[in-house]
Amino acid sequence: MPESITWGAIGAGDVMERKSGPPLYKQANSRLGAVTRRDADKGRDYARRHGCRFVPTVTELVADPSIDAIYVASPEAFHLEHVLAAAAAGKPVLVEKEMGNSTAECDAMIVACKKAQVPLGVAYYRRCHPSIRAAQRLLAAGAIGTPQRLWMNDQFPIVHRLDLTFMLFGDIASITVTEEDLPPDSHADRGPVLRALHASGTRSSGNLKMRENHDVEQVVIDGSESRLVIHDLKAGRMSRTWGWKFETLDQPADPWAHWGIIGNFVDHLRSGTPLACTGEDGRKTTVIMDAVRKGAGATPVAIAY
Repeated sequence: MPESITWGAIGAGDVMERKSGPPLYKQANSRLGAVTRRDADKGRDYARRHGCRFVPTVTELVADPSIDAIYVASPEAFHLEHVLAAAAAGKPVLVEKEMGNSTAECDAMIVACKKAQVPLGVAYYRRCHPSIRAAQRLLAAGAIGTPQRLWMNDQFPIVHRLDLTFMLFGDIASITVTEEDLPPDSHADRGPVLRALHASGTRSSGNLKMRENHDVEQVVIDGSESRLVIHDLKAGRMSRTWGWKFETLDQPADPWAHWGIIGNFVDHLRSGTPLACTGEDGRKTTVIMDAVRKGAGATPVAIAY
């Protein structure tokens, strides 16, 4: 790979505008070379404003020899098609969440990228937020004792919350979905709650549905010795409490949502840094969502990966 990675982006809509576009060309050793979009007028407008080329089709974009890596930001229904196109062209690919419409689609992406010998990453970008990275380090260091319970509020999508439960608590062994009274400040008074038992014996839960009114995203992790709270996941405000003691553990905030995940992918291509979220990692959340979509209820559903 060259010293500087040149990206081609499939899709140039709201996510690219607000979250992922600027990190593609503002990160060190990273530049946005070209974008494609089905609405050509909007695609050309995006390219003009963000200083890159517009390419009319996915086929032309992935075949462009000046493009080193592909970022798939198209609607989820097109993820499989676009990842397969990137792999067939021999291009590393970072695909947006949810990775696919089904586990079978995720499997097809993984197989294609392995056959082409190209990296496949999934843009579950909250994994790379400084607050989540700090929580992961604290759990690994035993700072709260034995982890026991994990809860997140419903200010962000369930797939992002599930992905973080995998990152922080490990594989999920079984799930239930039950209609319950919801915690204060939820999206509704009652609604479906997803509860997970992890292979480690720890438990996590959260409202299956969400509301996004630009309030703070919160994470609460209870351990045998203390409680770790991320009061504002994006801004990095967090603390640890035990007994009457309180410790502030605030972290810096990234300038854009995708700053860390794109920087990680660039570092992987340039120097072999492990991917923050591999295709196999991203697939796990879709396994859970498949179980939910198939009608998981009050009886525990065993999860097979």
